[in-house]
Amino acid sequence: MAPGTTPLLAPDRIRSAIAAAIALLTAGGWLYSLMRPQTREALPYQTTIWWIEQIVAIALVVVCIAIIMRRRSFYRAAVWLTGYSLLFDLLRWLLGYSAGTLVIPIGLVLYALFLWRLRLARPAGTATPAAMTE
Repeated sequence: MAPGTTPLLAPDRIRSAIAAAIALLTAGGWLYSLMRPQTREALPYQTTIWWIEQIVAIALVVVCIAIIMRRRSFYRAAVWLTGYSLLFDLLRWLLGYSAGTLVIPIGLVLYALFLWRLRLARPAGTATPAAMTE
């Protein structure tokens, strides 16, 4: 760790609230889906991309909990996983829109807000001697 840096992110209640909403809605959605017999029966027939999306979502829940705890070491993973989740939801929304289904993309909005708040908390770049002399 660079001198003068802390292992914790700066406090941000908005970022923590968005991370909590993402974690709770994701975990709640899984529990609700697994409680319904027809969705449990459909699990073996899901595509590989669907399973990849679920693994990314599980990892994002863990990372969101770490961000709520202000762990700087999870910052980069949070940015990447949120970006992937944003793309997954954007594609799903566009496919639904092209099929004539218009839904309010709550997940899409939460991911975009979370990326914005993560951007505000990004770690400062370290100055190298070569960069300082130029």
